Amino acid sequence: MSAATLATLTNPEVIAVNQDPLGVQGKKVAFGSSQLPNSSSDVAVTNCTSFSATIAPERLQWSYNPQDGSIRSKLNGQCLSIDSCSTSEAANIVVSECQINDPSAQCQGKNQQWTINTSDQSVVSRMNGKCLDVYDFDGPSVDAFSCNKQDNQAWLWSPNDGTVRSKHNGECLTLKANLEVWAGPLVNGSQAVVLLNRNDFGSESITVNWQDIGFPVDHSAVVRDLWARKDIGTFTGNYTSPKIDHHSVMMLNITLTM
Repeated sequence: MSAATLATLTNPEVIAVNQDPLGVQGKKVAFGSSQLPNSSSDVAVTNCTSFSATIAPERLQWSYNPQDGSIRSKLNGQCLSIDSCSTSEAANIVVSECQINDPSAQCQGKNQQWTINTSDQSVVSRMNGKCLDVYDFDGPSVDAFSCNKQDNQAWLWSPNDGTVRSKHNGECLTLKANLEVWAGPLVNGSQAVVLLNRNDFGSESITVNWQDIGFPVDHSAVVRDLWARKDIGTFTGNYTSPKIDHHSVMMLNITLTM
């Protein structure tokens, strides 16, 4: 066991959060998409009514351009893509920067071109003829699979709200987040906050807003880094972290000032 791992496991401030007498489990209170160039985000099917006021409904909204075959996220304009131009069965589906007809792009962006078949409601890749598919019928993952005319490959497009729903289970095609904020109250009135970077590369800053953790937006609070066991400073309304490495977290204690 490395010294860094041992220090984390024996950190008294982290242990105190885990053993806090209030005993309230932390929950995800906010998330966002990566702002890194050439980054991609996973796609899943989720309950169409599961998002809250802290989650942009645009994550569940899409537009189709029959001319270039693109299916674009209303959140960031990026394109629904077969990851890495894979021709494998059950290849992962992501949303990434649109590169259709770009000669310098891998497979010239053909992995981002789709045809909507109105007869069976399938969404077919123009790159390899495979269908947009809810993995193992109930997902939540979405993949590209040989077309078989089953309901987990049929999609219902709503012109009213921009959602794309699985015919099999009624769940919505959803752009997942890379950056997450988790929080939970402690017995002393402060909030334990975890900032999580799920990206596969690079590093990014993450912002926690007071409104997302139940604090008044016009109040100041002391932010403490629990890993480093030191106060970072006093902030009003929100706190933005330094860059957090991919697959890494920052753990904070945030306490309102009197």
